[in-house]
Amino acid sequence: MGPPLSTSIILLCLSVVFSSGLVSGLQCYGCNIIAGAKYIDMGCTNPEVITCSQTHKGFKQRFCIKTESVVLGILLTSGCATSRHCQQQELPGVRIHCCDTDLCNNSPHLALHSVLYFCVFFWTMYGLLL
Repeated sequence: MGPPLSTSIILLCLSVVFSSGLVSGLQCYGCNIIAGAKYIDMGCTNPEVITCSQTHKGFKQRFCIKTESVVLGILLTSGCATSRHCQQQELPGVRIHCCDTDLCNNSPHLALHSVLYFCVFFWTMYGLLL
C-alpha cells in the first residue's frame, strides 16, 4: 500500500514548485505583443506567461516590461525587454516599468489573484494536515 493521500499531495505540490525553477530564460507576463508568429492577448485582459528568448536583434532580453496609461490607469503592453527598451524616455501619459525577476511585470489585478490562489492553497494544505 502506498503513502497516505495527504503525503502524496504534498509531494506533488513540492515537485511542481521545485520543477518550475528549471525553465530556462526569464519569464514575464505578455500581452498586446507579437511573440514569434503569434499575437499575444489583445487587450491585456488575460496576460500569458511567456519565456523570453536570450536575445532580440542582438541585444540580451534581461528584463520584463510593462507600459501603463497614466490617465486611464490601464495596462497597455507587457512582455520581455532589453536594456535599450528600459532606457527609453517615457512618452507623455505613458509609464514604463522594467524589472528583472520572473513574472515581476504583473498588474495589480494579477497580484490579487496570486494572493487568492496562495490563500486557497494554504487553507487546503492546512486542512489536509489536521
